[in-house]
Amino acid sequence: MTSITKLPCEVMTSIMRELGNIRFLLPCLLTCRYFYACFKADLHLAADILEQQLTPALVPYAIAVLEASQLNPRTGIAVRELLETFIKEPSKLRSQFRTLSVPLLVKIGRLHDPIQSLATQFANNAWAHIINDQGSQTDRNICLSATENYRFCRAFYKFELFCNLFRSTMPTGFVSVSDEERRWFFAQYAPWENEQLTSVHDFLELKLSEGSYDVLAHDVEFGTLGIDYLTAGGDNGWRQVWLSQGIDFIYRMTTETSYDAKKALLKSSYGASSAYLYDALTSIPEVDLDDDTPLAQITDEDLKTMIPTSNDQDIDKGPFEAWRVAFKDLPRSMWVMLTKNSGLRERAYVFWNLDRLERYDLLELFKNAPEDSELLRAVNGWGDMFKSFEERSKIKQRGGSGYWSKDDESRIVWPARQAGGCLR
Repeated sequence: MTSITKLPCEVMTSIMRELGNIRFLLPCLLTCRYFYACFKADLHLAADILEQQLTPALVPYAIAVLEASQLNPRTGIAVRELLETFIKEPSKLRSQFRTLSVPLLVKIGRLHDPIQSLATQFANNAWAHIINDQGSQTDRNICLSATENYRFCRAFYKFELFCNLFRSTMPTGFVSVSDEERRWFFAQYAPWENEQLTSVHDFLELKLSEGSYDVLAHDVEFGTLGIDYLTAGGDNGWRQVWLSQGIDFIYRMTTETSYDAKKALLKSSYGASSAYLYDALTSIPEVDLDDDTPLAQITDEDLKTMIPTSNDQDIDKGPFEAWRVAFKDLPRSMWVMLTKNSGLRERAYVFWNLDRLERYDLLELFKNAPEDSELLRAVNGWGDMFKSFEERSKIKQRGGSGYWSKDDESRIVWPARQAGGCLR
């Protein structure tokens, strides 16, 4: 039987192109020298594997995120230039793809994996809520179309891009990028696309809340600091800082099983600052505040003049129709993140294709969706939280540290003492 190393180099590279994920490339190359030689003979092999992993439509988003992470200095002018290119001339970013070094391609691939994982989780969670709303009328298994999967992933890439661009690099919280650039960022997108980013924010905040709860609710040090683990949204500054650390941080917080590792991850952001995404999403757009014409009374022709043009490949009408149902009674100044739409966002209402909305009569369902969400309902226990702050602070004053539970100090670590009670 012919050895695989006897196959022509072109055949070997064709086989390697089917790896599906760039993380498999290095183990493949380490298998034998011939594989590595074939890889060296094909300059675009790594890029081809990654493009298959991402899909071509997401390449500009991945490059923009990479560029944003390397922007130095991160000034308002530099941020605006990158965004101008990304939004208005994405082909320029796409053309850079095959010029990237293999380490940078691997870096992109490592970020895409958690993005795809979280996007899939969000879609599944949202569909589970819809199943609960409709019962047997809805298929239990969700199979996203290619367009829907792109739409979910795209929103997570936008989240990461925003964090990379607008998170301060200064421990003092000094921000060299002004609110003007934040407003400009959102002004380039249709309101239903901004609502997609809002939905991702809510989902990631819920995942972060769940992943960090055990540490924040029980650790003595965090209790002494009085870190709120219940409040959702912009009023919870600590949580907004942790969200601003980006996708990889949040993903690690949700997948890490070690209590100590989670604590170390949270502490690694001491001194970091927020990208203020929640504040930006809830800010009133720069429109005529005296114009109280509701969306339902705006003609399609007039609406087209209010919505920025897009070079994006996503032309399905599903997100627009769902958004129009949610905002039909509201004027343009209210086309922002609204608390009363939290239940809709939990159901990913602006992510589904029109054919899915029509097949399952989801637009009618969305008219009666609950206003609250799991994220907003996770606020019970205020009294217990503040009581725990007091108890944990007392333990800290006595020199204790570690894991506190109500009426149980068995896991508290106390400083060693010499005979006579003196600290060593």
